Amino acid sequence: MLVTNGFLPYPYGHETTGYAVSDLGATLAKATAAGATVLVPAFSSGNRQSAMVQFPGGIIAELHSGR
Repeated sequence: MLVTNGFLPYPYGHETTGYAVSDLGATLAKATAAGATVLVPAFSSGNRQSAMVQFPGGIIAELHSGR
């Protein structure tokens, strides 16, 4: 569970979904090849990696994987 006071910098709070993937690097490569834009590059937090991506059509999603 994530808790916030509602004041998040863009793009946080604008994502409409999140996806767990097995290989974040490979997924980001495929997404950008298909026209997606990486809004927040991959970063590690604890034992997971996350990135924020905007897909064609404007959908913003968090992609994440365990390490």
